[in-house]
Amino acid sequence: MEGLTVLDCAMQQRPTLRAEWTKNNWKNQRLYIVANYRELKILDTTLITQAPENTTNGRIDHDIKFWKGAVNLTTFYEVGAGLEQKKEFIYIKVNDGQGVYTWNDYNADGIKDLNEFEIAAYADQASYIRVFTPSNDYIKTYSNEYNQSLTLRPERVWSNSTGVRKLLARFSTQTRFRLQRKTNVFDGARAYNPFVGSINDNSLISTANVIKNTLYFNRTNNVGGGDYSYESSKTKTLLATGFDGRTKESHEFNGRITILKKFSIQSQFETGLKTSSVDYTTGRNYRLHYWQVKPSLIYQPTTSFRFSLDGRIIQKRNEANLGGEQADIYDIGMTGKFNQTQKGSLQGQFNVIRIAFRGDSNTPLGFELLEALKPGVNYVWSLGYQRSLSKNLQISIQYNGRKSEGNKVIHAGGMEVKAFF
Repeated sequence: MEGLTVLDCAMQQRPTLRAEWTKNNWKNQRLYIVANYRELKILDTTLITQAPENTTNGRIDHDIKFWKGAVNLTTFYEVGAGLEQKKEFIYIKVNDGQGVYTWNDYNADGIKDLNEFEIAAYADQASYIRVFTPSNDYIKTYSNEYNQSLTLRPERVWSNSTGVRKLLARFSTQTRFRLQRKTNVFDGARAYNPFVGSINDNSLISTANVIKNTLYFNRTNNVGGGDYSYESSKTKTLLATGFDGRTKESHEFNGRITILKKFSIQSQFETGLKTSSVDYTTGRNYRLHYWQVKPSLIYQPTTSFRFSLDGRIIQKRNEANLGGEQADIYDIGMTGKFNQTQKGSLQGQFNVIRIAFRGDSNTPLGFELLEALKPGVNYVWSLGYQRSLSKNLQISIQYNGRKSEGNKVIHAGGMEVKAFF
């Protein structure tokens, strides 16, 4: 029984019944349909009291291309019914720089509470990983997943046209849907509708939804162009102790123009709303409105050398009924990169960041607003070198540093050697 858990020993899955159908002989199309049925039997009711539940799922996968490849459409839809296992998670200490999370002792009690871990913003902070562990609790779920992508590239057929078609050929667009939803209530067709339900819906067990649309203008033009993107995302995770829900909705505009061949200007404007709704701990609920502007002046005399002056202005504001915290960030910096063909690259960056902050910085929301820095003037810099020693051996060296107002300088470095076989 090596490799099996106690719960695995208590349950047995009988063979799956499966039916599938594929259609490949359509021109520029492919259709695949599959359905599964699996029966579950409880072998030892003393180890698990959950009633046996059978699982079903079905999937449709469809790809189509037409109009000389100017239109590409892919569709994936899957539905199912079965059991969802509640999860717990813990944070485990690893070597500094090899983790994902950092621990901030907000209440200064020396105890690593779940609400004191954040995603590390800098490598020297990344000292913990999050590990999910199964629990003995199961819940009946009805699931669905819908993936859809649509790409329109009229320049593939109208690039040599004139008039209105020539103008339309400068535009292209890409739309993507990825909607996953699990609920514990069967309410007919609604249980398999990926477009319904909100994070606050008590019957919603988990969700991971991303909707993004980007409209491009002069996407492949070297002189200038731009794009507009709308993105909406929702995530909700079922835990043994509660739920963790987050949403984000944003509008982003990007523009670029080349001046005198060696100089170019790029700019970005983004505005949106981030929310967090957590019921397994306290201090993590917020509705954060934000906007940011990021202009850059780029000098690139050759393909080997690139230098840029970068700016950034950000305002983040939590809603008044949730605390009203606010951060205004003013960032100016420079970046340089030098490449040697088939040899290596050297790059460096230096930023001066001034943060005006209103609120309690020693909180999870304060960490989010301050981007792991401190109120006042901050200095952040980095230097990296990568070189290929041979066809199968590559070495990279990275150094990072930062200095916040009233704090000591923090230095962090690392070296990595990669061998390709």
